[in-house]
Amino acid sequence: MRMRSFVGAVCGALALSAFAAPAAQAEENPITFSSIAINSGRPLVVGTGTPRAFRVHYSVHHGHELYFTQATLYAGGFDSWSASTSPVAQPSCRDLSATVARCEQTLAIDPKTLTDNGVAGTWHVYLQAVDSEHNVVGKGGLYPTAVKRASTLAHTAAGPEPVVKGETLTVTGKLAHADWHTHTYVGRSGRTVELQFRPVGGSYRTVKTVQTGSGGALRTTVTASADGSWRWLHKGDSTVNGAVAVGDAVDVK
Repeated sequence: MRMRSFVGAVCGALALSAFAAPAAQAEENPITFSSIAINSGRPLVVGTGTPRAFRVHYSVHHGHELYFTQATLYAGGFDSWSASTSPVAQPSCRDLSATVARCEQTLAIDPKTLTDNGVAGTWHVYLQAVDSEHNVVGKGGLYPTAVKRASTLAHTAAGPEPVVKGETLTVTGKLAHADWHTHTYVGRSGRTVELQFRPVGGSYRTVKTVQTGSGGALRTTVTASADGSWRWLHKGDSTVNGAVAVGDAVDVK
């Protein structure tokens, strides 16, 4: 589907911006939206450096020729956004019928524009469209999507190595979360992390649960019983993404 130029279709007074406050929607507007999908339904995980790009798919139902449409993902209330995405490219739309267009747009969340960890959590979509009769619609509060801070788990270290069967093995590591105040990864105390063990030829299973110490430090002891690998697993929560450390193989004599 080839949409006409938005600038040539409506006057400047009607122009909509992805960064403007949500536009009012007229009653019984002939333009509606449906079948919204963001990042294939997966949470959006944002770190501290590279912008996080993702795709939004949605359908636009229109009674007249569609001139313009655009998607924006935002945090906060419908009338008071606390953070939002930027477009990587204009939407690409194809006709499903004479009155329905299926659109796809790539957006990005740039962590450098985020200054508050509190915006992690549920974001919503704001969709805009204009048709040839100058019907304008801007609808927010759509499709709740999880936006989470990225986490890292430093390489697991288990020792001494080799270790004699029945002796004590010390396992260490470090958990850190993306901090959007400082745009660095910061370790936090009191976070729950699982210590897992995988025997040779087997699968990982949780052995014990450990709380992070100062700066996200992880340290615990276990009894060496068999050859295998040890690793840390953090499951995350509604605002912080999970992380899995690289395992450390230990030879038990």
